[in-house]
Amino acid sequence: MNRFPAWVEIDLDAAKHNIDCIRKVIPPHVSMLLVVKADAYGHGSVRISKLAVECGVDMLGVATLDEGRELRKAGITLPILILSPVLPQELESVFQNDLAVAASSYEFAEKASEIAISTGALCTLHVEIDTGMGRTGIAQDRSVETITRISRLPGIQLEGLFTHFPASDSEVDFSKEQIRVFGEIVEGLKAAGVTFRYLHCANSAAILNFPSSHLNLIRPGLLVYGHMPSIVLKDRIDVVSVMSFKARLVLVREMPAGASISYGRTYIAPRPIKMGVVPVGYGHGLSHRLSNKGQFLFRGKRANIIGRVTMDMTMLDLSGFEDASVGEEIVIFGRQGEAQISADEIARWDETLNYEVLCRISKRVPRIYIRSGRIESMKTLLGVRESF
Repeated sequence: MNRFPAWVEIDLDAAKHNIDCIRKVIPPHVSMLLVVKADAYGHGSVRISKLAVECGVDMLGVATLDEGRELRKAGITLPILILSPVLPQELESVFQNDLAVAASSYEFAEKASEIAISTGALCTLHVEIDTGMGRTGIAQDRSVETITRISRLPGIQLEGLFTHFPASDSEVDFSKEQIRVFGEIVEGLKAAGVTFRYLHCANSAAILNFPSSHLNLIRPGLLVYGHMPSIVLKDRIDVVSVMSFKARLVLVREMPAGASISYGRTYIAPRPIKMGVVPVGYGHGLSHRLSNKGQFLFRGKRANIIGRVTMDMTMLDLSGFEDASVGEEIVIFGRQGEAQISADEIARWDETLNYEVLCRISKRVPRIYIRSGRIESMKTLLGVRESF
């Protein structure tokens, strides 16, 4: 038993299983970029990246310079692509840390070329084309001309060409048109003598929905962590959830009828109740919107949240549970016995995405890594511990 009042368990065997499942649905020649941005969706980017190395993943994807630097500092030597735009003043550090960057304009590539030449570095570039995401990327109607100009810049190594899908889980025709446009641009560039080592489009949903988008590199994120980007993709692949969020009761109280619970007095006990206090709140990443409507698992059954979720504590109605006591396990999401509350269910109560449920769990919550049913390592605010 660990000593923590609240913690997250990360099942490394489940993550490996999910990577293996994804490999089964792509051709053997297709490489894999594992997205580990936002601390690997809350799972811990360093440990997940080390697992990626073990599993033969080809590249990692992050969103910021510091996310890439964190992995380099931890000894990760896999190629790393910063998928989001970086500022020109960050480029020197990008080169020092051997990171690839995404370009959405000729002007950025030109600046990268200047800094690469002045520092004696080589800029590894993946050029993004906006085929319908409407966010970053070079406009598709002038992409061939712009990218051809970029290819002539000194100090630039054009490694990849990519695009993003905004609705690959829901809009078939729109996504197919994106794939078609991207293919036309690739052919136009090839005719101009510009080629790339990597062509990539497929996020988690597209991996399942559009085999033609696999090209020679895929970018799974949510699938690796055991969740579907959309309910319509349920049962399309045998991935399992990697993360469970757990806590322990820190107080059990008998509350009389008429007692008010938590801030704002939004819950008034309709009868005498047994109240359990769980040391998790919005400061840990639990949404305030679960107040008076969410549930946790206790002894394999559901217990209702009563009153407002506070920064550090949430209250449960434990009436009907005999002899509930301090130290007993609570599951916020995950399995307990035969019962389960999923991150998807939390997201529905919260009217948000399963992505957000995973990503917002704060660093104050220890991550405990499980392998072969045993604790392998853990990460807390005080650092990483690997021996017990």
